[in-house]
Amino acid sequence: MSKRKWGDVIQTKTASETVYDILHRNIINLNLIPGTIMSEKEISEKMKLSRTPVREAFIRLSKEALVTVVPQKGSFVSRINLARVKEERFLRESLETSVLEELILNKDPLFLDDFHLNLEKQKIALDSGESNRFMELDDQFHSMFFDLVDRPMCFEVIMSFSSHYRRVRYLSMAVSGVSDENLKHHRELIHLIGNRDLEGAQEIMKVHLRKLNIEKNIIYQKFPDYFKDTPSAGGLDLMDEKLLFQGMNR
Repeated sequence: MSKRKWGDVIQTKTASETVYDILHRNIINLNLIPGTIMSEKEISEKMKLSRTPVREAFIRLSKEALVTVVPQKGSFVSRINLARVKEERFLRESLETSVLEELILNKDPLFLDDFHLNLEKQKIALDSGESNRFMELDDQFHSMFFDLVDRPMCFEVIMSFSSHYRRVRYLSMAVSGVSDENLKHHRELIHLIGNRDLEGAQEIMKVHLRKLNIEKNIIYQKFPDYFKDTPSAGGLDLMDEKLLFQGMNR
């Protein structure tokens, strides 16, 4: 499949929504790394749009704490806030352990076939080094719990309020063995759900989601400049503007 170019128009979305989707995706998956300068002018030129929809997208991203506007300096991709990561993980754990109860008590184990197919795809993505594909399948895996009990809005809430947590998840892909452990937890979880072991399933879900508490220490050592609370920060350490959107067309 050919990759979409800057000038391509998505007819079903407004220009502002299109800009937002592209920027949001590339901030979350770290194609736009924390601290990168965000130029309204350059983005509007690349996308062949006026600056108004770009500005509207910036406002929306700033409300989600993904873009920081500094008076007299400009707009930048926000650094990862570890306090926010902690809260976002708490929100996710609360909803995901709750949905497991509804799932295990009310659904027939036959639905697990779709999960096994997803796990096979995760393994293929992992073996081939497709980290973005693995993360997509990981999100799909977790969303299926909510879809099966007619709680899709709850997963939408998780995705809307986990931007900093999700960036740490992407960084965790750089830590050796993390993705293998994620897949192992997913398999254990499906096994426990198949056995209708609610307590065991909730416990492995907590272990699965809380392991970022350990991983983030390793991640911080590898990428200290990506974090808002880096102790060595002496002000904004901005990326050169020419690096804007580096990797977006790979």
